Amino acid sequence: MKPGIHGEPSDGSTADAESDVSQLHRSLDDLVHRFDRLDWVEVAATVVLSLAVLVASWSAYQASLWGGVQAANASQYTGQLTESSELTTLITTQFEADSQAMSTWLIMAADGNERGMQILEDRFDDTLRPAFDIWIAGSVDGDVPPGLPQDLPEYEAGFEELFEAKDFYSAGATEAIETAAEANRTGDSFILVTVIMASVMFFAGVGTKLKGKTTRVTMLIVAGLLCAGAIAAMLSLPQRPVDF
Repeated sequence: MKPGIHGEPSDGSTADAESDVSQLHRSLDDLVHRFDRLDWVEVAATVVLSLAVLVASWSAYQASLWGGVQAANASQYTGQLTESSELTTLITTQFEADSQAMSTWLIMAADGNERGMQILEDRFDDTLRPAFDIWIAGSVDGDVPPGLPQDLPEYEAGFEELFEAKDFYSAGATEAIETAAEANRTGDSFILVTVIMASVMFFAGVGTKLKGKTTRVTMLIVAGLLCAGAIAAMLSLPQRPVDF
C-alpha cells in the first residue's frame, strides 16, 4: 500500500479502517445477541444452583454438628439420671434400714431388754441417731415417747446432703435432655433446608433444559423463591462454629 500525495493515506487504507470498524460492530452485536433474555435465565439459574449447593452443604454440615450435640447431651442425661436413681435407691434403703432398726428397738423396749436396746442404739446410723436422741429425751418416767424419731424434722435433716445431691443430678438430667431435644430439632431444621435446596436444584437445573420461555422463567422463579426461603430459614437457625 502506497501513501498518497503529501503523506495522506490512500483509499486502500481508508477501506481497511472502515472494514475493521464494521467487524468490531458485528462482534459487539453478536455479543449483545448472545445475552438475550433466555441466556439470562441460564445465568440466573447457574447463580441459584450455586447458592443451593453451598447452602445445602453448609446445612448438612450443621446438621451433623447438632447431631453430635444431641448425642453428647443424651449420654450426659443417661449418666445424670443413673446417679439420681442410685441416690434415690440409697435414700430408700436407708429409710428402710432406720425403720427396721426402730422396730427392733421398740420390740426390745417392750420386752425390757435394756442391754439389747443399748447395743442397737450404739449401732444406729448417722441419719437416725440425732433424731433418736431428741426423741428419747422427751421420755417421761422412762416410758417410750410417743411417735417415732422419723417424725421429727431432725430426721429429715440427716438426709439433706443426699437430697441435695439427688436434686442436683435430677436437674442436670433434665437440662441435658432438654438440650438434646433442642439440638435434635435444630438438626432436623437444617436437614429440611437441605431437602428444600435439593428441590431448588431440580427446578433450576431442569428448568433450563425445557423449551419455551414462559416455562423456563416459571421454573426459575419457583427455584428462586424456594432458595430465598431456605436461606432465610437457615440464617434464622443457631449456627455451630467450625471446629477444625
